[in-house]
Amino acid sequence: MYGRILQKQSSAVLEFIMDTIVALSTPSGRGGICVIRLIGNHVHIMHSLFSSKETDSENLIPSKMYFGKISTVDFADLGYAVYFKAPKSYTGEDVVEFHLHGGTRIAEGVIAECVKLGARLAERGEFTRRAFLNGKMDLSDAEGVIDMINADNVAAVRSAYRLMTGKLSAQIRAVQSQLQETLTGLIAVLDYPEELEEETLPVATEVLSGIYKELNILAKSRAYGQMIKEGMDVVLAGDTNVGKSSIMNAMLGYDRAIVSSTRGTTRDFISDSFELGGRKINVSDTAGIRDTDDNIEKEGVNRAISMVKNAKLIIRVYDATAPDAKNEALDEALIGKNVVEVYNKCDLAPAPYGKMGISAVTGEGIDALLEKIKLCFDEGKTEEGEILTSERQLSAVTQAKDKVKEAMDGLTLGVTTDCVISILTEAWSALGEITGEKVSEKIIDDIFDKFCVGK
Repeated sequence: MYGRILQKQSSAVLEFIMDTIVALSTPSGRGGICVIRLIGNHVHIMHSLFSSKETDSENLIPSKMYFGKISTVDFADLGYAVYFKAPKSYTGEDVVEFHLHGGTRIAEGVIAECVKLGARLAERGEFTRRAFLNGKMDLSDAEGVIDMINADNVAAVRSAYRLMTGKLSAQIRAVQSQLQETLTGLIAVLDYPEELEEETLPVATEVLSGIYKELNILAKSRAYGQMIKEGMDVVLAGDTNVGKSSIMNAMLGYDRAIVSSTRGTTRDFISDSFELGGRKINVSDTAGIRDTDDNIEKEGVNRAISMVKNAKLIIRVYDATAPDAKNEALDEALIGKNVVEVYNKCDLAPAPYGKMGISAVTGEGIDALLEKIKLCFDEGKTEEGEILTSERQLSAVTQAKDKVKEAMDGLTLGVTTDCVISILTEAWSALGEITGEKVSEKIIDDIFDKFCVGK
């Protein structure tokens, strides 16, 4: 992979790969330790800064942590140095890490000394970019790394780990392998049409049908993948004074929204997030929807209806003490939406038969409501294949899927074999954008610009 990519890169990129870079790989600020990472032709830098009774420039043991002193012009510190020998390192190049006390001035001083000795400051995501260019990971694996760093819930961490460890790449490569086998058969048909056409074309159609179904499932997984990363938007909606704010507080486990018996006190929406069985839930309390002459409250009602229309799930809250109350404006906004109906204040009056009763005051029914939310979250989950986590991945899979469908239609309609081969080649290349086999420099730049310096 490294060689194939380098053939397409400019001399500037080649130099970019070969020079020595340095960066702080732990968060800046005070802490227990800081890790400074050096990549490239840097052994002389290590020995200029770091001294230990055990270290010897002629006999560094890879992956061994050496304890010693690191010295700069202004100060010294005690810590560790570890050497990772190429290609058994994160980037596939020689790597040295200094593990020092986590002071801001210490990190700045050591990095400044490394620069004086010939290193340059690393750019955003440059370490992982080098790992990709050196063939240590596919492009989708690199996306998994940044997803791992940014994950703020258990489901997102699990999804990022699968992506980072090559599960999506493996599935994509398996599909590409099927496409390649089909292309090989079709190319043979060009050479021997009379002998192979009748036998090969039906088989090709059957294989492409299976590929199309797999890519279709993969494309549909994007909505679920996005929800895993960003969370599911849940909106509490209903009349005034039905207890939406109290329910939100009960779901969150603390008093986020102000609760009052006065009608119309919630004028704007209030949002917060919580983790539910590893899933991120973004819950919003909205203004009670009713006719009003108050301009501020009217704007709150308009915002509530807008949020209802855009939410993944709406919790329609009724008052169990007035179960027959109507709300035409809200009912109209709920048409075609995913709705869970709950009757609050069931500590004062029972919910209608067959309906979910809850009490934000006593907590009755809240656990059952949360279970409903989990079920809604998991509706988009598929047991087959991996999950797409970016629009870039979705675009590539969609393009490949459409090309496979075009090729299937072409075989059915008797389109020439060479045209079908051209279409399937485009499908293969589209999937190559996910792994990085066929990708522009701009896409690579866009992906690694999302990284922090030091990763």
